[in-house]
Amino acid sequence: MKLQSALSLFLFLLCQNLCAQKELNFPEIQYPPDDIKANWVSHPEVKGGEDVTILFRNEFTLENTENDFIINISADNHYFLYVNDKIVTHGPQLSDIKHWKYETLNLKPYLKKGENVVAVKVLNYGKRRFYGLQSIFTSLMVNGVTENARILTTTGKGDSWKCTIDQSYEAIEVNWRGGGPTSIVGGFYANNPTDYVNMNLHPTNWKKPDFDAADWSATSFFEGASSMGGSMAYLLEPRNLPLLTWEEEPIGKIVRHTENINSMFPEKGALNIPVNTKMTFLIDQKYVTSGFPQLVWNDGKNASIKIKYAENLFGKNNEKGDRNEIKGKTLLGYYDSIVSNGSKHQKFTPNWMRTFRFIEFEIETKDQELNLESFVNYRSRTQIPSIARFETDNELYNKIFDICKRTIDICTQDYFLSDAYYETMQYVGDTKVHALLWQAMSGNLEHTKNAIEQFHQSRDSEGNILGAYPLRSTFIYPTYSLIWVDMVYDYFELTGEIEFIEKYKNGIIHTLGGFEKNMNDLNLVKKTKYRYFVDWYTGPNNGGGTATKNDGENSAVVSLHYVHALENAAKMFAAIDDNHQAGLFQTRANEIKSSVYQLCYDQTRQIFAERPDKTVFDQHTNIMAVLTNALPKEQQKELLSKILEENALLQATYYYRYYLFKAIQKVRAPELFAIAQEPWSNMVKDHMTTVLERFESQEKPTRSEVHPWSASPAYFYFDFLAGIQSVKNNFEEIIIKPAFGELKIMEGELPTAKGSIGFRLKKSKNNLQAELNIPKEMKGNLVWNGTTVPLKPGLHIYKMD
Repeated sequence: MKLQSALSLFLFLLCQNLCAQKELNFPEIQYPPDDIKANWVSHPEVKGGEDVTILFRNEFTLENTENDFIINISADNHYFLYVNDKIVTHGPQLSDIKHWKYETLNLKPYLKKGENVVAVKVLNYGKRRFYGLQSIFTSLMVNGVTENARILTTTGKGDSWKCTIDQSYEAIEVNWRGGGPTSIVGGFYANNPTDYVNMNLHPTNWKKPDFDAADWSATSFFEGASSMGGSMAYLLEPRNLPLLTWEEEPIGKIVRHTENINSMFPEKGALNIPVNTKMTFLIDQKYVTSGFPQLVWNDGKNASIKIKYAENLFGKNNEKGDRNEIKGKTLLGYYDSIVSNGSKHQKFTPNWMRTFRFIEFEIETKDQELNLESFVNYRSRTQIPSIARFETDNELYNKIFDICKRTIDICTQDYFLSDAYYETMQYVGDTKVHALLWQAMSGNLEHTKNAIEQFHQSRDSEGNILGAYPLRSTFIYPTYSLIWVDMVYDYFELTGEIEFIEKYKNGIIHTLGGFEKNMNDLNLVKKTKYRYFVDWYTGPNNGGGTATKNDGENSAVVSLHYVHALENAAKMFAAIDDNHQAGLFQTRANEIKSSVYQLCYDQTRQIFAERPDKTVFDQHTNIMAVLTNALPKEQQKELLSKILEENALLQATYYYRYYLFKAIQKVRAPELFAIAQEPWSNMVKDHMTTVLERFESQEKPTRSEVHPWSASPAYFYFDFLAGIQSVKNNFEEIIIKPAFGELKIMEGELPTAKGSIGFRLKKSKNNLQAELNIPKEMKGNLVWNGTTVPLKPGLHIYKMD
């Protein structure tokens, strides 16, 4: 196999994405908030909080197009920026009021000599807006950085902007509670509302220079961008991640329809729909994707077009089954609704990202035929390339890797999405797993640093990290506070950055000190007003995600999560020479471990119970007992084998199997890996293209189908089976110690901060042949059957007995 350098591919892809438009403050801040002179402005008739779209225009003449034309821009809730009818980007990056992000852009490539127009659409999604969106008031801020761009500075006091309320738009609330027919299957919906647009009321061509905006309003002042050492509204910070992509992606074929269709729409060719016709047709993308699908059409005065989106189809009892099977199944999901105005070249693009494999159109024409011209998707992803590759001699593993990677790619936007359809929030427990996977797929740590910082910013006075952040609500799961500490340790373990611990050490002390108040006299956790989320348990004693039905009182697994965080904190504080605090953390961890063993270990069954009354047994407690050494090391492999054989135990589902795989790796038991991975084979059998949120059960049917916390096998393919690990300073020094499991051949590319590692590993009986391409900035060792061989930079073949 010829191993190409993934580093060169990384740079090529990065250039391809960034050449169109890039964030000028990433990776280094060049334009800080101190220099922003603009005000926040709005439309004079906006009251605040309602679902509304405000359209802003600024038309100006430009004689010199050779100079940079740099602006800062932000909005509340969300904006889309256009120059001369071409989209530039949308934003702002998700954050909170005290850390409100702004983008910094050079508009020079979009400008022309003569008349130009910069147009901005600002959305407020209303009372049911996305749970991650904090908000004060529907408003826009544009700051001209370069002299020629100052004409765009918003002041609300005689600036050159014009604005209008787009009367064509209303938010469609996605009904999942409160009675009446539900729009979705599966409960909790935290994503944005969808769109109703009446094109008869829409100001067509408002983004073009020759549009007549004479009857539009002047902007009204809302607040200054800064004052009195802070702000009367938002505390501005520069965007700290790349812009999102806007890449055209073809949409799949029509696979089912109610009327005769003589067209290849949307692949090619228009679709004509006669007058007074009702038509429904279903499109199968063949894989789950996300982005902004854009429909272009002509004519069809007052025709109604409903566009429904779903990850899957449902049978008559809401069962899913084989995702490729569409017969007798129905699309149940959120939708956009449009009324046509009868003109040529009308366009509809949703105001928020849509996720789908299946799209269903429901169309009803009136007295004019409707002609659908084109339908494409504009994919939204982080611009950081995801270039990891993994292939084996076992096709099941290849398919599992593919569905895991697609999930991670879809859900890495300008923050880590918990899922792509229902919630789209950045949860702590989800992000711990997601971050490790994204690092393996991209070799990049910027999203991880952003998530750790945003969780740190969410901390309350008691030390609790909010369960998800950014957030306009208050979700607290004390277990997730502990996992934030683990995330900081994961980052430190990889990079060795002492400064990173120094930055968060006070937060770590506060969070662990706050959790200590949850402990009782048994050295186990007690009930709290918050929920100890552990996993979506299935079977008896299902606690709805909590450690069984007693609100977590005396929970061994939660107590051991505390131990895990304490021990990670002890290692970090020892690294910064705070041996006193490190000793306190470790001593406390030892006390709790001892109590868990004495009170919860069942000598007869030789496994841990979930609580001292020994009425509930689960895999989770035993997994954490291995990871924290609550059981002697020589007994740990046998314990893992035992819990994988006992089906009566409460099972670790997709999310918690990250910890199961980690425990299997810890005890070096690759023979158990395939057993732990078995649930993923059902997803492959059902032709899924992304990974599920949880196990299917009658009491808790599966919901989200794009859920990164379930993608952990792909991480361990590199970290455990191929055995490629950083030993020092983020892959400055590495070890390659293959475990294989049931595999015989593994090959692929693992991107890192020091370049990409290419590998082809082949096992024959006890022999290893390793073809490795090692970046010149790395050093390390290849280890096989107790033998260690130094690695050489470049492409080399190693043969070991």
